[in-house]
Amino acid sequence: MTTKMDRRDFLKYAGLLSASASVPLLTPELLFAANGRRPDKIVVLVELKGGNDGFNTLVPFADELYYQYRPNIGIQQRHLLPLNDQVGMHPRMKALMPVWNSGKMAWIQGVGYPNPVLSHFRSMDIWNSASNANQVIEAGWLSRVLPNFKQGLHGVALNKGQAKLGPLYSSNMNAVTMQNPKTFLSQIKRINDVSPSRLNPAIAHVSQTQHQLFGVGTQLANKMGNRPARSGVRFSKGVLGHSLESVAEMILSGIDSPVYKVTQDGFDTHSGQRGAQDNALFQVAGGLASFQQAMQKAGLWNNVIVVTYSEFGRRVKENRGAGTDHGTASAHMVMGGRVRGGIYGRHPNLAQLDQNGNVQHTTDFRAIYGTLAQRWWNQPNPWKGAPLIPFV
Repeated sequence: MTTKMDRRDFLKYAGLLSASASVPLLTPELLFAANGRRPDKIVVLVELKGGNDGFNTLVPFADELYYQYRPNIGIQQRHLLPLNDQVGMHPRMKALMPVWNSGKMAWIQGVGYPNPVLSHFRSMDIWNSASNANQVIEAGWLSRVLPNFKQGLHGVALNKGQAKLGPLYSSNMNAVTMQNPKTFLSQIKRINDVSPSRLNPAIAHVSQTQHQLFGVGTQLANKMGNRPARSGVRFSKGVLGHSLESVAEMILSGIDSPVYKVTQDGFDTHSGQRGAQDNALFQVAGGLASFQQAMQKAGLWNNVIVVTYSEFGRRVKENRGAGTDHGTASAHMVMGGRVRGGIYGRHPNLAQLDQNGNVQHTTDFRAIYGTLAQRWWNQPNPWKGAPLIPFV
């Protein structure tokens, strides 16, 4: 890595890293060590971008109000993948039924938060930071958990476009965004290592960012540069499938990251919902099924938990465009080799809608975060107000 880099290149690549003027100085030994070990407990966060409709994902077919509210977009029971005598999974998620049948998939119902905000950007900020609706917290929720027990690389966010760190963003976190490891390695060759400096905040920020990027590149080059580990599993062709294949390869190669974040677009279904959501959920199911097979084949399924999340759900009543508008509570999925499968939480009462036609959430989203912190990573739960969910 000896090629020189000009200011424009640095600013371009600096966007790949979570950093700020207050980034703490860390020794090279603590920064993405090339011989760092693969974590024993990994979380893969799957962002369902746009606000996924939980009612057509985990379908309450036993509730007659569901079909009254959705005469055109409701999914008939005969087409569903039954999970119990009350709910069924969307038919386009069939690829995940083996995981459910093995007892390693959990669904959490009615997930949301008090005083819900129905703006995409603001609500996702709330989910990313684990804040209240009336709070503004810039740091991602993982910054309250990971730095307490983990030095080095905290996480990797992948996406075809400019991936956002979201829950991994913070000045005390070392996280990186990339399209995929191969592209990242080709970009990072233009970055030279520098010694972090504290001459002033601006120089501290620039030098630490460059030092961290160099450290990430060194680890990926050493572990994946010549011959990255292959899963031996054929992944789906979509963006999510490609991202999950990269995640699998990084895990198999021993990259020192406890968190990976991937994204599936297509969930803002104001009109023509059945086609759009059907395709998006098909991509989610196909990608996750391949990922599960890869981890199972490598003997690492017990070391991974996959969690879906989205900025909000959709209203229970369909609109005139055969779609649904921004809503509140939704259903989210957790899967992994140590997951205790089943249906958790209480389904929202469809007979009690607010003045905007939204249901009341029954599970605070921070209960999921707290469960991951305390029961998966064995760390203190920063969100005491939300009872833990025994999915792990």
